[in-house]
Amino acid sequence: SGLYRGMAPAVTIESYGFEQPGGLSPGFLYTDPGDLEADYNEAINTFGADISNNSIGTNTAPNGYPCEWTGDYGVCGALIDAIARGSLGNPMRIVWANGNERQTTRCGDLYNTTAPPAGAKNHITVGALNSNDDSVTSFTSWGPVDDGRLKPDIAGPGCQSNDDFDVTSTSSSGGYTGKCGTSMASPTIAGLSALLLQDYRAQFPGEPDFRNSTLKAIFANTAVDIEQVGPDYKTGYGSVRIEPAINLVRAENFVEETVSQGDTYSLVIVVSPGDPELRVTLAWDDVPGTPNVNPVLVNDLDLQVYDPNGVRHFPWTLNPASPATPAVQNAEDHINNIEQVTVGTPMAGAWRVDVVGFNVPQGPQPFSVAANPV
Repeated sequence: SGLYRGMAPAVTIESYGFEQPGGLSPGFLYTDPGDLEADYNEAINTFGADISNNSIGTNTAPNGYPCEWTGDYGVCGALIDAIARGSLGNPMRIVWANGNERQTTRCGDLYNTTAPPAGAKNHITVGALNSNDDSVTSFTSWGPVDDGRLKPDIAGPGCQSNDDFDVTSTSSSGGYTGKCGTSMASPTIAGLSALLLQDYRAQFPGEPDFRNSTLKAIFANTAVDIEQVGPDYKTGYGSVRIEPAINLVRAENFVEETVSQGDTYSLVIVVSPGDPELRVTLAWDDVPGTPNVNPVLVNDLDLQVYDPNGVRHFPWTLNPASPATPAVQNAEDHINNIEQVTVGTPMAGAWRVDVVGFNVPQGPQPFSVAANPV
């Protein structure tokens, strides 16, 4: 009826159903990627798709599959990482629901509840918040994954804790319906991604579309930090906000470059007196890892930030052995392919940011940086 128009009502949607020969069987989207690659190949190369939403997963706990699968990096995860990097042609922006494994206690109802294929590296995994107050929903899966990486990457509205207690959308049987899940949060972020890409094309006509890693870095750099200070295994880098993301793009506060083993790419951030915060996010679409072999990271880049006096400020890191412990900034991150440095009430002047190819066995490695203020 047009009463509820959604995030990006003018997009064209190419919709696919995940299939396995003979019907779904254990291991789907984990050890068996089914027809995922064929669907993506057609979407990218026949229909020219720009962004994909994936409200699917193994649902390990509800389906009664082995709880040991939770946190694993499987064959499907490696395939997703390859597609994001451009294995089917152009790099692809991929948004993925982080899962609702905490809706049951079968495989745990707190941390370490991210099931395949949400544990892949390159896709943008989305946790679910209540839209009215940014509180964490009772069902959304929490990290870390088995090798200690952060999941989800970011979070968005996937339910509501008052009023009608759900997310309103169209129903396959006609009219409107309401549901809750990371399957609702993920398409919200995909829709916002479409708006961001539309505005980017308007601002920079003729330029190639930004990479998947750039989209991830922009959203993480402009998200509202909720829960504990810094990233956490419940909400990633926080609750997404589209207006600051668009403003960052319009200000050209992002860059895409490459580094090889031992290389350093440097840029400068200018902090003016009174700027409340400096925030820098590095992300890269990593080479696919070997399924079920830890660590999963292949190419390891370092984000190094130095204030005008030459003092280094470290990225946020979490302790996967104590997942409820707040993040700290006292060491390098050699686990994740997204890193962020934040500094409150930063010193005015020129800050140097180095992206270092710390260990790049399969380079050169493209990367993305988003930053504020300038």
